[in-house]
Amino acid sequence: MEDTINPENIENLEKTAAASRQEPAEEEKPAVEEQPKAEEEKVEEKKEETAPPEPTEEAEAKPLIAGERKWYVVQTLTGQEEKAKAAIEQTIEAEGLKDRVFQVLLPMEETVEIKGGKRVEKTRKMFPGYVFLEMILDEKTWYLIRQTSGVARFIGTKVRPTPVSEKEMQRVLKQLGKEERLEVTFEKGESVRVISGAFRGYTGTVDEINAEKGKLKVLINIFGRDTPVEINFEHAQKII
Repeated sequence: MEDTINPENIENLEKTAAASRQEPAEEEKPAVEEQPKAEEEKVEEKKEETAPPEPTEEAEAKPLIAGERKWYVVQTLTGQEEKAKAAIEQTIEAEGLKDRVFQVLLPMEETVEIKGGKRVEKTRKMFPGYVFLEMILDEKTWYLIRQTSGVARFIGTKVRPTPVSEKEMQRVLKQLGKEERLEVTFEKGESVRVISGAFRGYTGTVDEINAEKGKLKVLINIFGRDTPVEINFEHAQKII
C-alpha cells in the first residue's frame, strides 16, 4: 500500500529531511528498496519505516478524479532528486505535457552555518528524496510520470496518487520565500570559546540555544561564579 499526504505527512518529510542531514550515510543509498510484485511481474519499491502513514480505507475507496490542477509528490532515489527532476522535465517536453504538468519543484533552502566563528552559506534540499509536481492528473500523465527514469512512485494510495492539501502546499511555498536560516550546530552542555565582543577569550558552557535569534546563553566563570552571558552564534567557537 502506498502512502498518503496530509498535514502530518509534510511534517514527517521535514523530520526525515532533518534526520538525513544530521546523520549522513557513508555511501549513497536509495530511499526505497525493491521487492517482487507477482501480478505485474515488475519490482515495486518498498516503503521506508519513516514514510508518511498509510491512508485510510475511505481514502482508498475514492476514484481518480481527473481535470483538477493540484500539487502531487513523487518519491525518488535519495541523492538523485536533480536527475529525476531533469528527467521529468524531459518527459514533459517529449510527450507534449506542458498543458498538463505546470511546475516541477525541488524545494531548496538557503542556510548559514557557523564554523570556526565564520558564516558558511549553503543550499540544501528541504525534502530529500521527493519532488513536487503541479499538474492535472489523468491516466496519461500518471503513467508517463511514474515511468520516468528516477521516479520511484507517486505518494498516495494503491488506487490513485493523493494531492497535497492547499494549506500544506502554501506552507511549503512560503518557506521557499523566507530569508536565510541559521543552522544550529551547537548543543547544550558543550564547551565554547568566545571569539568576539566584550567577553572575547573567555570559555564557557552552552546553557541555552535560541535558533530563531541566532543567540546562545553561555555560562562563563567570572570571579569563581558561573555567569550567564548571551552571545551571537558567530561570536562562539566550539572547543574540540
